[in-house]
Amino acid sequence: MYKFIHLISAFIRQFVLPNPYINIIDSEVYADLFNIFIGGTILHFCAYILTGCGYTKGVNDPASGSFGYLISYCYVTALITTLGYFISNITVFIIVFIVLYTVSCILVVYIFNRSRFF
Repeated sequence: MYKFIHLISAFIRQFVLPNPYINIIDSEVYADLFNIFIGGTILHFCAYILTGCGYTKGVNDPASGSFGYLISYCYVTALITTLGYFISNITVFIIVFIVLYTVSCILVVYIFNRSRFF
């Protein structure tokens, strides 16, 4: 089951989700380059930590972790995309993103009754 969910997750992340940085960076070419070289790492790191707030490796099923990572990745992508529509100042964007992301991590910890963050 894990391999199937992992494959579907990779397909969705690669081909279905939009480039979230297109609203922040003026040029589409620069937004794509940023996503390839830096942005993908940022998305991965944020989604991994958010997943770790609700998933415990070795305790939970690997398929649920893979599905959780997909949901986290979609959430972070939607968050960046939505904030990019409304906030044009990059400093304000980063501050608002960090605050909302931190609140999201705390909420996931609370929902899954976790005593540790990672």
